[in-house]
Amino acid sequence: MTRNKLKEAAMRLFGEKGYDGTALSEIAKEVGVKTPAIYAFYESKEDLFMTVFREAMDSYNTFIQELSKGREKLSARESMYGILSRQYEFYRECPDASKFVLRYMVFPPVFLKETIEEAFLHSDERLTKLVGTLVVQGMEEGAIRDQKVQPLVDSFLNVMDGLSIQYFYYTSKEVYERKLNHVFETFWNGVRS
Repeated sequence: MTRNKLKEAAMRLFGEKGYDGTALSEIAKEVGVKTPAIYAFYESKEDLFMTVFREAMDSYNTFIQELSKGREKLSARESMYGILSRQYEFYRECPDASKFVLRYMVFPPVFLKETIEEAFLHSDERLTKLVGTLVVQGMEEGAIRDQKVQPLVDSFLNVMDGLSIQYFYYTSKEVYERKLNHVFETFWNGVRS
């Protein structure tokens, strides 16, 4: 229980104040324990931070991957749009994890940059595989013209990255959803048969 509360407080505080701006004593105070209690669960501030980062990335990936359950009934187009919709849903349902991951993907603490990149690459591999499968499905359906798969996967992942930034720029649901729909239609029109 305390371990989970520490992770929740750390995620929120690291997301709001940054790594350097968040003291372990502040995390402990929020949970109602003394700072040394943190060391019963984590070796260091870095260990707590990286645990939270990896779990946030895993929860994001799991959330996106859940789309693939029952996907056999969906076209590639529906599934690819579904990924963008799931990402949007994740941002709305998990704002602390979203803010935390985005902040540290864009501005990692210098001494943790390589560790964060390794954690991200594991996450990216899972997402790349899913999108690649959908691109191939789209080609098999005749919906996507026959071409190299990797450039399409990379392009789609860049659409996702761009929408990630856009989500945090626009507080208007209507504006964000308009942008999501427009960028997906533009992407789809560029790849379809």
